[in-house]
Amino acid sequence: MLYGVLALLTGSAFMLVACGYRGVDVWVWDWAPVVIRRRGRYGTVWRSLTVMRIHFGAMGAFALLAGLHVLAS
Repeated sequence: MLYGVLALLTGSAFMLVACGYRGVDVWVWDWAPVVIRRRGRYGTVWRSLTVMRIHFGAMGAFALLAGLHVLAS
């Protein structure tokens, strides 16, 4: 049950970034080079803010579905 709740919290946080709630997407974009050491072709982790938001949306949807699956079974 704990894993399901943690997956729901993680998925919710990822979806907040994907939707750009109160500028949290820009905050993640600004802090990504500091936290993540891998650099892409353009010197940043993601090519653009839109690509980052799409990635966070996909991860958030997967985490929400996984959390619901764990709690439902």
